[in-house]
Amino acid sequence: MHSKPRRSTNTTNPANRCGRLAGLILALLFLPRLGVAADPPNAVPIPFRNAVELALQHSGVMGIAAMNQWHAHQQYEEIRANWIPQLTVGSGLGYSYGFPLTIEGSAPSVVNFNSQQSLFNWTLKEYLKAAKIQWKATSLDVQDKRDGVILDVALSYAQLDQLTAKVAALTEAQTAAEKGEFISQQRLQEGVDSKLELTKSQLLTARIRLRIAEAQGQADVLRQHLASLLGLQPDAIVTDPQSMPAIPAISQDEDLPTQAVSSSLAVKQAHEQTAAAQARAVGEHKATILPTIDLASQYAYLAKFNNYDEYFKNYTSNNLAAGLNVRFPLFNAVQKAKAEEAKADALIAGKQEELTKEKVREDALQLQRSLRQLSAARDVAKLEWEVSQGDLEAVKGRMQTGQANIRDEQNAELDSDDKHAAYLDAEFELNRAELQLLRLTGQLENWAIPGQ
Repeated sequence: MHSKPRRSTNTTNPANRCGRLAGLILALLFLPRLGVAADPPNAVPIPFRNAVELALQHSGVMGIAAMNQWHAHQQYEEIRANWIPQLTVGSGLGYSYGFPLTIEGSAPSVVNFNSQQSLFNWTLKEYLKAAKIQWKATSLDVQDKRDGVILDVALSYAQLDQLTAKVAALTEAQTAAEKGEFISQQRLQEGVDSKLELTKSQLLTARIRLRIAEAQGQADVLRQHLASLLGLQPDAIVTDPQSMPAIPAISQDEDLPTQAVSSSLAVKQAHEQTAAAQARAVGEHKATILPTIDLASQYAYLAKFNNYDEYFKNYTSNNLAAGLNVRFPLFNAVQKAKAEEAKADALIAGKQEELTKEKVREDALQLQRSLRQLSAARDVAKLEWEVSQGDLEAVKGRMQTGQANIRDEQNAELDSDDKHAAYLDAEFELNRAELQLLRLTGQLENWAIPGQ
């Protein structure tokens, strides 16, 4: 007869079993947790609208755009000033011996006044028109930069909130994985599991730790980025997810590409650039065929010590000259080439405008169609999470009847937490595409700051 194999005394001794069970409970309670995405202490959540308004106030990008607008306005004023008299006063005192010669083109004088202004100049008129268009285009650039800041804040704010929730879910998954790893160690000591099972548990824990480190690193970078946008310290950045307005539903049946082209600030800027280039081309062409007329005047007080009274029969101290300076273009190859160059620039600007329209149309269509795929992916991730939650509840029910053990429960918890993190990722990717489409169609600011 074959005798029954003897069980280890460690498993048959009730005292040893109770000690092992107590150690297991204590270990599960006090397992180390890594990388929890806790909010900074004593920080007050910043509502989404307040975050957007702070970013608009502190934006360096918008500051540069405003300076560019001011610069364009000064260029316009510079050209417009050609029709305003330009006055100068000076003196050309000097010693004369013999016949009074000129000094740098003007006669030696005690004091002199000069004025000059344009009366008829079609080239300047067209350049003034182009400068005004450029000035108008910079206001569109300011609005475009404003929308860019709002989008940046919205995406950063939403992603930081998503990463905070994701790290919390992954931390729960890490706790479940570490519990499973501990159980594998106990089962290995009892001879129930192999070394390979323990290694698999350790690998799973390491993978979750890696995902937590990645998410926590992204959250830290986003918090720093938001802090620089809002003019606050990173420790003061805490999101309030309930304060973000709901993103309006976007239909696949709407003609969003056409709406995006008509609303796009990039398209409007390209159109203004084309108009400005065409105005400059017209101005350069008119310079080859039309005359220019300027009004000029000069007054000089001449002194006798420059010998004017000796060489000029009707010498007088006070001298004035005023009149029109009329110039007719006859042949100017340089100006003709310059006119052709400006015409080419206008054609290039027109082609660039068409390319901008096509790009905006394609981007809008691509985003609109991607919403269908991203929405389906979000729904799949959500259903997978709900199924994993159902599986967890089922495992807990089987544990009460003895059909499942604590390791089965930890694996089910791990799967549920992992599916939750995947759902959060899918939700954010859908929100990113929706916000980008709102910007293309010109609805972003009304969504972010309603009623302004």
